[in-house]
Amino acid sequence: MHKTYKIFILDKDTTYMTPLVNGLQKAGFKVICWEGNQKAIDIARDVKPDLIISEVDLPDFDTYDFFNEIRSIQQYKTVPFIFFSSQKKVDDRIKNIEIGIDDYISKPFYVEEVVSRVKNLLNEVSGIEKAQGQTEKGFSGNLTEMNLVDLIQTMELGKKSAVIKLKHQNSLGIVCISNGEVVDANLEDLPPDKAIMRMFTWTVGAFFVEMVSVKLNRRIEKSNKKLIDIGVRRVNDWEQIKQGLPPLSAIVVKTNSNNFEQLSDLEKELLSGIKNKVRIYDLIEQSSLDDLKTLELVRGLHQKGYLQETEDNYSHYVDDYLKRLKAQAHNGKSPSERAQAIVANLFKKETSQRQQRIPDRRQQQDRRKYGRRSEDRCNRGNPVYLTKAELLMLREALL
Repeated sequence: MHKTYKIFILDKDTTYMTPLVNGLQKAGFKVICWEGNQKAIDIARDVKPDLIISEVDLPDFDTYDFFNEIRSIQQYKTVPFIFFSSQKKVDDRIKNIEIGIDDYISKPFYVEEVVSRVKNLLNEVSGIEKAQGQTEKGFSGNLTEMNLVDLIQTMELGKKSAVIKLKHQNSLGIVCISNGEVVDANLEDLPPDKAIMRMFTWTVGAFFVEMVSVKLNRRIEKSNKKLIDIGVRRVNDWEQIKQGLPPLSAIVVKTNSNNFEQLSDLEKELLSGIKNKVRIYDLIEQSSLDDLKTLELVRGLHQKGYLQETEDNYSHYVDDYLKRLKAQAHNGKSPSERAQAIVANLFKKETSQRQQRIPDRRQQQDRRKYGRRSEDRCNRGNPVYLTKAELLMLREALL
């Protein structure tokens, strides 16, 4: 981080606050704690915090009034606000998200997780503010609305030059496009071809597109058409393999099964590298194999009973649901409306001559009306499946 961010904390429970303050300070943050002898809003005005954390249930203090007062001040409208609480009911957590809270963390918590969430929120706000200040030079959005395949097609359509930044979990990938052609890709220490193959499977996260001149030596030899064809297939395969797994944010652990005779060499190698609890997406990113192959191996190990979800996954399922709810609340437009608006704004001057360059496959008017899989093209309604998270929340609502 290029600056020292200030965190304002409102909570009198030293059992949690002492280790949290120490953890935030070690991470490079300046922490200001509310002592209760001065109005919280006055402290906020004085210190100008970059992020606020507050316990929901404070004695003799209305946290909701404080939140609304903060949000009524123009300079604090985008300051991230996190609630702490011991509330376990999903309805209470959803209510807090719906009023505009940026994140909700249940007690007890791990200090490392809170520090990570704080960093992610500050990075997210920093990226949004930068994108808003560059409305003439680019745009941003969610990968669930436009994935990398869609972004490449959009740039190719207008023969645009741009740097695309993709944020997925804790990874940041970059794709460089010159005059509509993909020329380079960067992701950690992966070669360009492998980097872009991994980013094709990122359908969760955020993207930031900066419309700038790109003058780089071409390090990706495949044509756009070839890349797009590969990208579409990878997304299809990725979604099909995922159907046999819990959410990729789920935490899994090895079971006591030891009948390794029914496992392939690759399955044994992957299993031997798991020492403790691990998230599925961490398993995939840490593997030296191709992402699709690793995901397939993880699914096989899960189905054969060698990997199982841990008992603490319920909170992660709920967190995923609340994140989706928050994203929907902050975005009034549907994904299709948002994508159309982006394309119309960037390429409103494009002529029909450029449209003729697109293969017939990409000119279909109903391209987004149906799913990408072949069976969806038959105009049949897609079956609806309830995830374990949704079943858990339904059960809690009915009890």
